[in-house]
Amino acid sequence: MPTFVTPYSGSAELTASNGLTVVDPGLWRYSQAGYNDGATFGLSLGHPNPLTGGLLHLRAEDWPIAVVGTELTSYTDPATSLTYGPTVCRIVITGAWQVIRQQNSNSYNSFNITYVATTATDLGDRDMNPYLLNYASPQATYVIQGAGVAGGAQDTFSNHVFECRVTESAASTNSNREFQSNTVTRPAWVYTYSKSWQTAA
Repeated sequence: MPTFVTPYSGSAELTASNGLTVVDPGLWRYSQAGYNDGATFGLSLGHPNPLTGGLLHLRAEDWPIAVVGTELTSYTDPATSLTYGPTVCRIVITGAWQVIRQQNSNSYNSFNITYVATTATDLGDRDMNPYLLNYASPQATYVIQGAGVAGGAQDTFSNHVFECRVTESAASTNSNREFQSNTVTRPAWVYTYSKSWQTAA
């Protein structure tokens, strides 16, 4: 069983504020009042127009992993003064999509509105009708490691496309057919990361 020294580990998230590219914003806009994080999108719909937000599409590929990056490097263990090269370096991330879909808590204009909506990602999807629902995808693990690591050289991260697509339409009106629906969407790929060096086979 190979042994590793793991000086770097932690958790982070990939959002529109730090790596997710907005391919298509549809009618979504950053930050309804109170959500100034650069990662939350607000959508305003109204009767009779617009009743649908179009497509919010975000993606990332070869993005910078928090703290550890994506480059295999050397490491000197301060406890032993031994140096391990990039060929025995391994980077592992494990994560899942967590996509918040909800009415804007700062708005009182969306009562009694129902929706037809979808959240679709590279790890799965969810249809919503008549209410908006948060989505948590299955987890996935991606590895970058050198040729000297057990199992040989691998890179399942660099060419993988992390992708989220969101749609939303108002499916009902209030009694006088006048409303403004204010909702928020926050797509995030939430993950743990580690960077290790194999010390023994």
